[in-house]
Amino acid sequence: MQAFPRFSKMQMVEKMKELFCSQITSFEIVTLYTRGMRHMDECEIVMKDGQAEVSRYDIRYEDGEDRRVLGQRAVCSEQWVLDLLNRCGMLSWDGFDGPHPKDVMDGTMFRLEAVVNGGRKISARGSENFPRHYRDFTDGLYEILRQQPASRPENA
Repeated sequence: MQAFPRFSKMQMVEKMKELFCSQITSFEIVTLYTRGMRHMDECEIVMKDGQAEVSRYDIRYEDGEDRRVLGQRAVCSEQWVLDLLNRCGMLSWDGFDGPHPKDVMDGTMFRLEAVVNGGRKISARGSENFPRHYRDFTDGLYEILRQQPASRPENA
């Protein structure tokens, strides 16, 4: 019994295309949790009425439980977010598990959960160890929140 299936060269090419050329064409929700020594927050992107709503919540410990407190919210086009997700190669993040580097005393931990392309789930996590283009993704989120791109032209 074979442990791994055998693929023809053509099948391998198709599998590689599927892996590297796939694009996110839609999303229902993308949630990024981050935690450091003195902060915890959550960024959430959801589709509402044909627009992407981007929210950043501070996570505060109050009355014995974690509570989400809205920090910022912006609305932008779905395409704006799709471009960000694809530019960062988010499909390739699925299954990323970045262990905390030895001899690093503190840092930032993250967990990402997303539902894209009509039900495909993406999950990734790490501790001071991030998937490729992670910083581009977080920079893009904060740009949306800072600049309120809903007022910007669609092709900007």
